[in-house]
Amino acid sequence: MIRKVVDSNAMQSDALRSFLSASASNYAVLNDYAAMEAYKGNTLTSVFRSMRIASEFPQQIIILKTTGRICSLAGRTQGLQRRMIEERQTRDFPKFCRRLRAAEDGDAFMQAQLLESGRAADSQMDRILASAPILPSAIKELRKTFQEQELRAIRLDQPYPDTLIEKTMKFIVDLTFMAMSTHPNPPPRVRSVDELGNTFLFRHSVTTFVWSLDWIARGGADNVRADRMRNDVIDVIFATYATFFDGLLSKDERAQRVYHGAYSILSKLRGPVGRRVPTCGG
Repeated sequence: MIRKVVDSNAMQSDALRSFLSASASNYAVLNDYAAMEAYKGNTLTSVFRSMRIASEFPQQIIILKTTGRICSLAGRTQGLQRRMIEERQTRDFPKFCRRLRAAEDGDAFMQAQLLESGRAADSQMDRILASAPILPSAIKELRKTFQEQELRAIRLDQPYPDTLIEKTMKFIVDLTFMAMSTHPNPPPRVRSVDELGNTFLFRHSVTTFVWSLDWIARGGADNVRADRMRNDVIDVIFATYATFFDGLLSKDERAQRVYHGAYSILSKLRGPVGRRVPTCGG
């Protein structure tokens, strides 16, 4: 069984159709941002296009819980993927596809439901857009913390010097604990490094760091449009989800680089169960 997270830009791709048609054991994993991207804008046009391929393989679609709920999940290794899956919506996806077809054929009640989901998606996208302008300056501030030798390693994709490895871990741990302290429903208290590494907030911190380095390696994000930054924020979320499953289907090269970079870091962090969780700041 292969389960791949599907970026919104791959929902209409030949790659998705090829993946699903290659084997009945191949599954497309859809998160709430894939749904929001499908619903946003001209809902009654975009959602049918976005879901057309998925509707051809309704038994091979896995629907995840909302990102907010997943952020609150424990990091126990056993049952990690299962806890993320919204079982009812996954089971009922064929019914959803039939409702989509009814809406496309003119069912006013179904269209009204889709439009309501579209308004909610637009609101969430607007909230992300409003926060996007601060990101280029945050990347610039992070760059200032690196020495020239460290920046050279980042730009040339060379092995990290020990000082950069230390800064990497400090940034990731600090960002994780900050996210946990401000999230309305943080995960239960983690008791080992492995449990910490299995939380969504930790892995999102890893992908955020890799994304920041990717911009630094390419000269920074100054003068990048807010809507481009918003798209990057969402791509980082897709890349985070992909670390829990079997990879990412995406047309975006940066999203793929971020996923592979984060996966590499997480692979190096895996170790003996029961290691002490580091404290914030050290």
